[in-house]
Amino acid sequence: MTHAAPMWRAIAADDRLGLNELPTRRESSPLARRRQRGFNLAEADGLASLDLLRDDEGLLRWVYHPPESARPAGRRSWRSFDASPDRTVQQFRFNELGSNEITRRLLQLDQWLTPSQGMKRWVDGVLVADAQPAVTGRSLLLLHGTFSESAMFLNELGATPAGRDLLVRWADPSRHQAVLAFDHATLSVGAWSNAIDLARSLRCVSGPIDVLCHSRGGLVLAWLLRLVAAPVERVVFVGSPLAGTSLAAPDRLRAALDLLANLAELVQHIGGAAAPVLPLAGGVAGLAKVFGRVLQLGNGLPLADAGLALVPGLATQQRVANNLELRQLFADDWLRMPQMSGIGVAFQPDESDQPLWKFWRRFTHLGDQLKYAGADLIFNGPNDLVVDLPSMWQLGEGATIPFCDLGTSPVTHHTRYFRDERVIAEILARLG
Repeated sequence: MTHAAPMWRAIAADDRLGLNELPTRRESSPLARRRQRGFNLAEADGLASLDLLRDDEGLLRWVYHPPESARPAGRRSWRSFDASPDRTVQQFRFNELGSNEITRRLLQLDQWLTPSQGMKRWVDGVLVADAQPAVTGRSLLLLHGTFSESAMFLNELGATPAGRDLLVRWADPSRHQAVLAFDHATLSVGAWSNAIDLARSLRCVSGPIDVLCHSRGGLVLAWLLRLVAAPVERVVFVGSPLAGTSLAAPDRLRAALDLLANLAELVQHIGGAAAPVLPLAGGVAGLAKVFGRVLQLGNGLPLADAGLALVPGLATQQRVANNLELRQLFADDWLRMPQMSGIGVAFQPDESDQPLWKFWRRFTHLGDQLKYAGADLIFNGPNDLVVDLPSMWQLGEGATIPFCDLGTSPVTHHTRYFRDERVIAEILARLG
């Protein structure tokens, strides 16, 4: 897909994201190393590299290379990817991150993904900053997910006639006195921290609140209900990892970063434009940079992927038995228990219609996909490409919420829920 490379080049060229950097020092390589076969003087600049390569099956893969001086002589443990120029989609060169740099980089990445954080009010079709809105009537609150911002709801719903009709209903003051949207960091802090900030922003909202959550936004709302008796009456969770997601499991992070790169490219290909998917592509590239050294991306050797705690926003979403944050979330009764329901889909592409979706086979284990189970396996069952389907309706051990299972779809997946007329109909029926 030759049209995909410009998207990655645009991300690399964005100084705000900080993926490509100038060297801060010139590498001083020993003479013996310079004489080694394959030594590249151009790489002796003290920079690490993160390569996005296309493997023999056409899948995108992240491969990390430490600075030249840190590469063990004769090491042959990297995956057998052909790194020839025609397979390199994009290379990012950067100064190696020290442990004290990671938080700063995550804050920088969050600022790029969600540049105007805090509470907003929808006024005349535009989201306007309103740090602590005063609302006495019924309000609607929108909570976005990872790699996103509140404008996503308006952009996605505005793409279809059914979605535009829903936006018109939201704008009717007889239904909602205010439509609010909370823009929050999704990587540098955990969902519980977002909930504390959200509670502060809702201090002057005394009327009943309806909430529409997408993805990780559902965990933010869950923590709000756990910690504060906010006047929330009705909630719809769309593709929310209430019980976590396998995509954030520590032992699956390598494959998860590859999957997200492929997803970004395919969403762009189907949509025909790079702009709407830039946050997803930029977010995963930024995370690959953060995780590169810790996970040794591209390394074929077994490794305990213990780096997840470096990214609190992902750690809060682990679908593992020892996710202590989720244990705390469901350990006690929530201070508020509104009417809650969920919506989700099991994505399964039609490869005869769109052969480029073949990468999905490598990451999902479903029945006849047994032969693909292996290093790339992320999901052991139905999922929307980001969240396991059962996670969308589970509240701790045993408890569940009413759930609208959209069944199997070759079109609707995690980033396309709000273009599905069935989803819009469910939102309308449950939130009015």
